[in-house]
Amino acid sequence: MKAHRLDFSKTNMFSKKFNEFIESHSNESYFPTYKNIGNVFKKIHFSSDSRKNLFDVLKSQYDGIDLSKKVKENLLNIKDENTYTVTTGHQLNIFSGPLYIIYKIISTIKLSENLNQRYADKKFIPVYWMASEDHDFDEIKSFFSKGKTYEWSIKPSGAVGEINPSSIKKLSDMVPESIEIFEDAYSTSKTLSEAVRKYMDALFSDFGLIVFDPSSKRLKGKIASFIKDDILDNTISTLEDKSEEKSEVFIRKINFFYMRKGLRERIESVKDNYIVNGTDISFSKEEMEREISKYPERFSPNVIMRCLYQQLIMPNVVYVGGPAEVIYWLSFRKFFEKYSIEFPVIVPRDSVLILSKKSVKTLEKYGLGFEDIFLGKSHLEKKALGVIDESDKNFSLEISEIKTQLNTIASKYKSFDNSMPPHVMAHSKKIEKVLSQIERRFIKSQKEHNKILVEKIGELFYGCFPEGIPQERKDNLLSYYTSSIIGELYKILDPMDLKFKVVK
Repeated sequence: MKAHRLDFSKTNMFSKKFNEFIESHSNESYFPTYKNIGNVFKKIHFSSDSRKNLFDVLKSQYDGIDLSKKVKENLLNIKDENTYTVTTGHQLNIFSGPLYIIYKIISTIKLSENLNQRYADKKFIPVYWMASEDHDFDEIKSFFSKGKTYEWSIKPSGAVGEINPSSIKKLSDMVPESIEIFEDAYSTSKTLSEAVRKYMDALFSDFGLIVFDPSSKRLKGKIASFIKDDILDNTISTLEDKSEEKSEVFIRKINFFYMRKGLRERIESVKDNYIVNGTDISFSKEEMEREISKYPERFSPNVIMRCLYQQLIMPNVVYVGGPAEVIYWLSFRKFFEKYSIEFPVIVPRDSVLILSKKSVKTLEKYGLGFEDIFLGKSHLEKKALGVIDESDKNFSLEISEIKTQLNTIASKYKSFDNSMPPHVMAHSKKIEKVLSQIERRFIKSQKEHNKILVEKIGELFYGCFPEGIPQERKDNLLSYYTSSIIGELYKILDPMDLKFKVVK
């Protein structure tokens, strides 16, 4: 595998805010530099009791899984005061979900290893934070591979991490390129969280990845006062209302869900009571306070509180996230300041486009560059046909000459009749529009006489943007899987190299 690097802005795939972050925020303390990461771990004070608590939770979560040497080492290292975490997180998409989830994890592993080499007296552990408490099953129930969408057709309720994955076997049998890693994980697990841990461990255990489920009574018990502060005093909401810089996500008055078996619903305050949306469950203020103290595991954070929760229960120095995550994390800095929680360095995950040998041959045959891919299918077709560069295949020269002549006519009128130049130029626009329409017909005729070329360009573009969506956000690992792909991607990716990677 080889990688070609492009500026994010040249791909037309990223938001204006994300491009501004890459181009204009390099002097900020949260920007991805090794110096900034060093400054963060110097400020983190994570007690030995907190480390032991985290270790005990993780050890119990890995019960029954045969651990690799590196995972064992990393679990034990958590108890060491010179150990820090580098974290990424995502929902529990079936069969690993879109490719970018794999890139997120590889980015996290690669950055951890880079830090370990840079700071020999410290240990940096890659962590995958499973969004096990998320309840939006529609967002994880399907995946796309080799032109086909596969969907897990069940109707569960509550946190997705608690779903029994046994029924996914029917779907697995339908996937021609399914691999044992997934089949074994789903068939030997009682919950989706357990299955995801198993297949992620199978994919990444040699790199020491720690797969972490934050749904823990023990860990949430440590932040009970934090939960009460949000639900009873609405501190986050109040701060948001007073802040001039608004967050990138909607801040609710209460930013925790109430969770039980088969249930995860918003908590809302109504007069002096607290109700669980869509149920008949309600609490007085005193009852809610007791519920939080006795059952902290029943309170599930939304995206804002998850970010804070993460930094409270781990010695975390970096969050590796996608473009949207980068932007919303930055908008939460005021909440970290309020609670005096150390804000991590925010590192964009590697963004990647994989080109098959066939796609590379098509690019080379028709003289196309990597940058051309991101200008759209029409551009690729026109450039491959020579329409863009060869004057006998377009009307650009003719249109330019006619515009020049009409400009000359309009300028001759100026000294005699000032009302005529606008009239002439209006006709110029009409003529230009007509010629452009004729040119489109001309280009269409060229395409009809070069059907093989158009077909090959169509295949190339579909591979890069299946169903019009960027490959990394649509396609699944199964489309490209080999036993060596993880290792090959690990060698060439590096999230601290803030570029888009085209991999061939």
